[in-house]
Amino acid sequence: MKIEFPNAKPLSSEDLIHLEKLKSLVEEALEDGQLSIYESDRIQSLTWADGKVAYEELRVVNETIHQVMGDIPPELEWRRLD
Repeated sequence: MKIEFPNAKPLSSEDLIHLEKLKSLVEEALEDGQLSIYESDRIQSLTWADGKVAYEELRVVNETIHQVMGDIPPELEWRRLD
């Protein structure tokens, strides 16, 4: 099923560079099959860099995780709150 976004603006060259950087960051974070708190924070910081999270950023993160990990979700590191 193809989903269309008629109101979507074309991505600028800066947007494409940002998305490629995000993809590389996610790939690097998942090299060991785990997602540490530090790696998760870095990914979130990059996606929130402009004060909002775009659909394209979420798509890139989800697609990259699926490409790297397949159907196996990455192991997540949790913070212990005391």
